[in-house]
Amino acid sequence: MKKMSVTVITLNEEKDLPNCLDSVKEIADEIVVVDSGSTDKTVEIARRYGAKVYTRKFDNYANQKNYAVEKATGKWMLSLDADEKITPELAREINSKIQNKKSKNVAYSIPRKNIIFGKLIKYSRWQPELDRHVWLWKKDYGRWEGMVHEEVVVKGDVGELEYAKIHYQYKTVRDFIAMMNEYSELDAVKRVKDGTAFSYIRLFIDPIYNFSVRYFYRLGFLDGWRGFVLSYLMAVYHLELWIKVWERTKR
Repeated sequence: MKKMSVTVITLNEEKDLPNCLDSVKEIADEIVVVDSGSTDKTVEIARRYGAKVYTRKFDNYANQKNYAVEKATGKWMLSLDADEKITPELAREINSKIQNKKSKNVAYSIPRKNIIFGKLIKYSRWQPELDRHVWLWKKDYGRWEGMVHEEVVVKGDVGELEYAKIHYQYKTVRDFIAMMNEYSELDAVKRVKDGTAFSYIRLFIDPIYNFSVRYFYRLGFLDGWRGFVLSYLMAVYHLELWIKVWERTKR
């Protein structure tokens, strides 16, 4: 069995994928890419890096990522998005942890630095420590769960890594709005499926609350105009979400 498998799900990621795969080539014993129908050179690039490439129609993020894990043969899984990379410091830390036979940890959470609109966001609820999740785990001890905002649910002890991975997301406002539309659709489907009723109160309160938390409590104003725009757009996201819940409930 291989020691480390890196899994990536893709759709038209030819611009970002080389940077991602370059960052793991020294620590990955295996790279598994699950593509959902790219029309650019994503698949060609993945194969150029020696990745095992599979095609699967996208239904939700958890299922797509679990499929990648099923195809992987490593003892340890490291999940990356195509627009992410790991730093040399994080690579060394990962190597150290997975080679430590005395550790009882079956998974590790990793902080994430987010580059949005061309700059590192330090506040606005995008702080690295607030975006810390399990992205490194033993295959037999964890599984992705959740239709949207998916997480790796682990059975066992979870440690914390010090160094962050880098996420080059949302280069433009158009990118961010496209994400909002996609995620709010999945989120609305999930809420209606779970029996969540439409609420006029939350339609008005949630956007105000989210803007206030991000811009004031989480010091978004220190991120300059980006902090204001991100706080505003996340308020719009919650407005859009409840409108979509209303639409689906009405049907």
